[in-house]
Amino acid sequence: MQGDGATQKGPGTADDRSTSFRAVEGGNQMQSGEKLLVEAYAVIWIVVVVFVVSMFRRQRRLDRQITSLEAALDKARQKGEGG
Repeated sequence: MQGDGATQKGPGTADDRSTSFRAVEGGNQMQSGEKLLVEAYAVIWIVVVVFVVSMFRRQRRLDRQITSLEAALDKARQKGEGG
């Protein structure tokens, strides 16, 4: 009885296919490693710049809030001393 997959001719087992290289005709999906490296660095720098800008904007907003709270405290102190 020779019906098992090991003796059949054809594409082979999944293990055989996973270790052998077969070129694919058609399609152009090759990209150079250099291009991918540059794209990866660009994405990383964009993320870093967006993060730094958002932190800068948050810090400015916090500085304005602190200034307004300090002014409110000064006003409350003057009111408390005068009354």
